[in-house]
Amino acid sequence: MGTVLLALWTLAAAAGAAEIHVHPQGRDTQPGTAAAPLASLEGARRWIAAHHLAGREPVTVWVHGGTYHLDQTFHLGPQDSGTAEAPVTYRAVPGEAVTLKGSLPVDANAWEPWRDGIYRQSLKGTPLEGRVFNQLFMNDRRMVRARYPNWDYANPLRTGRGYLHAVRGKSMKKIAFDPNDLPGRQTLWKHPETGIVHAFHAHNWGNFQFRIRAVDWDRHEILFGEGGWQAQRRVGVGVKRPGSPGSPFYIENIFEELDAPFEWFLDTETDTLYFKPPANVDLRSARVEAAVVRRVVELVGVQHVHFEGFHITQTLATFMDPYTDLARGDWAVHRGGAVYFQGCQDCSIRDCHIEQVGGNGIFVDGFNRRIHIRGCLVEDTGDSAVCFVGDPKAVRDYQTWEAPREKITDLTPGPKTDDYPADCSVQNCILRDVGVYGKQTSGVLVSMAMDITIDHCSIYRIARAAVTFNDGTWGGHVLSNCDIYDAVLDTGEHGPFNAWGRERFWKGRQLNKDWVRLDAIKTVVLHHNRVGNYRPAVSAGNWTIDLDDGSSNFEIHHNLMLGSTLKLRDGYFRRVWNNIMVSAVPVGLHVWPPDNSEDVFERNIVVVAGATEGKGQVHKDVLGPVIMPRDPAVWGRFDRNVWWNLNADDFRAGRFAASLADWKKKQGPHDVFADPCFVDPARRDFRVRPDSPALRLGFENFPMEHFGHEMTRIEPGPCEFEKEIEVTIRPDARGGVVHYTLDGSTPTPASPRYVGPLRITRTTTVRAGTFDAQGHPVGFADRATFTRVERVHRQSWLASLLAGRLVRPEA
Repeated sequence: MGTVLLALWTLAAAAGAAEIHVHPQGRDTQPGTAAAPLASLEGARRWIAAHHLAGREPVTVWVHGGTYHLDQTFHLGPQDSGTAEAPVTYRAVPGEAVTLKGSLPVDANAWEPWRDGIYRQSLKGTPLEGRVFNQLFMNDRRMVRARYPNWDYANPLRTGRGYLHAVRGKSMKKIAFDPNDLPGRQTLWKHPETGIVHAFHAHNWGNFQFRIRAVDWDRHEILFGEGGWQAQRRVGVGVKRPGSPGSPFYIENIFEELDAPFEWFLDTETDTLYFKPPANVDLRSARVEAAVVRRVVELVGVQHVHFEGFHITQTLATFMDPYTDLARGDWAVHRGGAVYFQGCQDCSIRDCHIEQVGGNGIFVDGFNRRIHIRGCLVEDTGDSAVCFVGDPKAVRDYQTWEAPREKITDLTPGPKTDDYPADCSVQNCILRDVGVYGKQTSGVLVSMAMDITIDHCSIYRIARAAVTFNDGTWGGHVLSNCDIYDAVLDTGEHGPFNAWGRERFWKGRQLNKDWVRLDAIKTVVLHHNRVGNYRPAVSAGNWTIDLDDGSSNFEIHHNLMLGSTLKLRDGYFRRVWNNIMVSAVPVGLHVWPPDNSEDVFERNIVVVAGATEGKGQVHKDVLGPVIMPRDPAVWGRFDRNVWWNLNADDFRAGRFAASLADWKKKQGPHDVFADPCFVDPARRDFRVRPDSPALRLGFENFPMEHFGHEMTRIEPGPCEFEKEIEVTIRPDARGGVVHYTLDGSTPTPASPRYVGPLRITRTTTVRAGTFDAQGHPVGFADRATFTRVERVHRQSWLASLLAGRLVRPEA
């Protein structure tokens, strides 16, 4: 047999490459040919190692369609590396759906009725015996661990009915509740210590999870055991100040709260699983699976290995696993993900769908170079979608909020070691529905890294920031051509893009300008992005691009900011030019240092219109200075900007300027207060017309149609319309033919072919996909629902802009 196997490998090698096949019905004792495939990725890895293929010839592991359950992580080490000339690629066969699940199936024939529509089964004697799992799935959808209040399917956010609210205090040791919110629980709950409290930070900056230690029913307090490490700035949960709303919270994993369809509970003492399916579901024909691994794919010390075309799903939630505080951003993070890189070079994840994972989607940890994530869809993640996070040992005079330094002793610029990600990228990706469990989470997190590129990504429906640069070490990042919206959904005082820069130069109000570039050694560039922030603020202000404490050495240009605006807090060396900002709030300048910031703000268009959603505030200012140096001359340089406020008849900037003439005595000698003359705001075309005053000041129009991913796009995207709407479909940039459906069904090559704009006259769900010449999908399909209404609802800022007058928010 060994001679036959060697001959097969020799034939492949003679052709200049080795090809190995994996199939769900294969066997790992077979030779790995198309006719006699292996059964698993691990079998393919062992085959490559046994025959010393890695690094000798290009190797492709063709994984055929089907579901592969992994009861342990697929691990690749240095010995599994390829080279630039001979890479190793694990690839789904084109046109075949390949799913890697970090779960094991539950026996469909072992369920027995228990009571109240609840079923149970013993896991003893099964592969799930002794496994403590915290995610359960039925027919590929995440189920709800028994909780109170029950999950609000109509509104799962903190504003829905699925949360209680703390009533007093602020603590990391307990949370006080209204006894009317937990009626009868003192006698109902037999073992409250199995429960976990999910509670929002009192300042709305994220959330924490705690095991319940006990309940003091007399004082109406839930006492916490372990937990609370899931974010920094641990000021507690509860009530921020008297009169403020209390922290929203819910309780899960108490047996007696198993009372609603889709809920489940695992009794770890008896290895018994309890589950309440909907009344119309027959569990004998349903597919129920329990997550058993945290990481599906793990690459450590690997070079030139690539993964392409996989669906990766169903991993354990990690919020009760160890977290690491990250510098002096607000973050702590679990160093893990469904796909995990550490110590790797020249590797990639391409065209993969990562979803319903319990923690992070992709985590790039410590030293990594040239790790590229391209054409991926990452969604429905417990924590963040993509993380690039370095090792604290690479940071000179490293500090966290829990371990600050009184004295800075190392004044050498740059990183101390090479233990950080560099020259990595996320390109042409969709990142959405991020933060199922963790709320201090992001579409892309960058911390202690250098030269990270985020390009042509669509990032939306995010609990907190869509993109977070947690600290200023060490810059060189580029955020470009992205479409960012519906972020900061479950938290407050933040922006869809958020950055901090609390490094060696920063000590609260004491800043040392000469030290800024000790850590922020390279300029961070944000350009040609559309950033929208359309939701009412949970607390304080919500921005579009939020340069928070210490953020320095930025260049921000050719960005379209809608629904909110830019915030520049204390920092230095920020150049902001040729941007468009249209919203109901003024530009925020907050708490700058007393010396010259050397910031530049020029050739921008700033428009204030309407009132803020939720609070209904009408702003007369176009520039909103807060705790700024008394002399605006040290604010850097403002010039050649167009300011316009439909709520006022002149330029205003708080106490610093009551008119444009007043402003020009201090800054902006060539600024104007005038209508910028947008082309067509109703269709999101914010270019300016030839008669715009902005063009005379040097402003440059920039394209409005190239934001976001370059896979199949239905435009204008989900929206309301009144009588008729024209819908266009853009094919995947890699080419192919577009097919679509109008009933919400999945498009196939047999579906109608797109040849031109569609005229929609009734509520319709359009789905579209691009297909190659063989009929295989190219990239991911798109979906958009167009809803016909009597009158289109527009936010106040846009309604006011179109009407040319103040139009207040609708209830």
